Amino acid sequence: MIGLDLLWLLLPVAAASGWLVGRRAVEPREAPPARGRLGSDYYRGINYLLNEQPDKAIEVFIELLEVDSETAQTHIALGNLYRRRGEVDRAIRIHQNLVSRAGDRSGERHDALLELAQDYLSAGLLDRAENLFLELSEISGYEVQALRQLIDIYEQERDWEKAVRSVRQLERVTGNQLGVVIAHYQCEEAQRLRAAGDAGAALAQARAALASHRGSVRASLLEGELLQASGDIDGALDAFRRVETQDPDYIPVAVPRIEECFRLGGRRGELGAVLERLAEAHGGVTVLLARAKVVAEAEGARAAVDMLAAALRSRSSVRGLDRLVELERQLLRGGREPREAAHLEILSTLTRELLRDRPVYQCSHCGFPARSLHWQCPSCKHWNTVKPIRGVDGE
Repeated sequence: MIGLDLLWLLLPVAAASGWLVGRRAVEPREAPPARGRLGSDYYRGINYLLNEQPDKAIEVFIELLEVDSETAQTHIALGNLYRRRGEVDRAIRIHQNLVSRAGDRSGERHDALLELAQDYLSAGLLDRAENLFLELSEISGYEVQALRQLIDIYEQERDWEKAVRSVRQLERVTGNQLGVVIAHYQCEEAQRLRAAGDAGAALAQARAALASHRGSVRASLLEGELLQASGDIDGALDAFRRVETQDPDYIPVAVPRIEECFRLGGRRGELGAVLERLAEAHGGVTVLLARAKVVAEAEGARAAVDMLAAALRSRSSVRGLDRLVELERQLLRGGREPREAAHLEILSTLTRELLRDRPVYQCSHCGFPARSLHWQCPSCKHWNTVKPIRGVDGE
């Protein structure tokens, strides 16, 4: 059966072709063979349509229709229908035909170029799509859509320099501030340079990202990691602690790094006070577990158990309970209290099962769950929307 969407588009094409037959029928009789061919082609197209052969019908009607201001949108709609059906080669041919026959009608040509670029994009011909979008990005009325498509292409190709350039152009066209996105592109470039062994250039890119967006948590984390690797522990610690003022939601990501810097810098005595302040100001089980570790090291497992138990009375957490049970098991080791140890073993198994394969992060835009942090959501492609989950089985 012919798809309803295709049928409804073919009917006006057939009608337009019929109108064209009628119009030409009253023209002077200077070319009767052409009129006869037009009439026979028109009825052949109708026959294909009635016999549920829409592809052949489209071929006939496209040949019959002249490209003018009245039929251009029909050509575009047919090409788009082919693209939606996955028949990109046919869509490309229709839109290429429209571009070549649009002549001096710039609006129709530009509309066709936009659709042809979309065809190339769907076909994975990124270079061809890029060239057309670059042309359209200089034409009034088409800049925004063309630039957005260019940015998408450069993200796919991981060409961050071109992506930054296109986003800055989009800023100028729309007046919107897009420093958040630019900072992510610069961080991507910093990571590429870091992987290539150019730590100095990577650090420069991380700092450029901070200049583009002072609230870039990712840039602060990158800067801190690079400084720590170079031996500048105090500088790294400053960068990691900056996360608290940039976006407190990412404190759980920064805490392990902060903890490591305090230990590497021989400043363990200060760590407990810093973690206590973070816990009071922002909460979160990651900070709580880091505090429990510090207390256990300084005062023993019993003090850590008491601190954790008091905290969990006011705020339930599966991760917190799991750590509490583990500390209690440490206190019971040695064979004394075998029944209590067996009960704790059962409870420990339960908490581990509850935590197994549970997502740690979630996109605030589309809800995509993840076990690791993604700066760009793999599902909706938004930047900076994947954050630590909060709740009983999260932070």
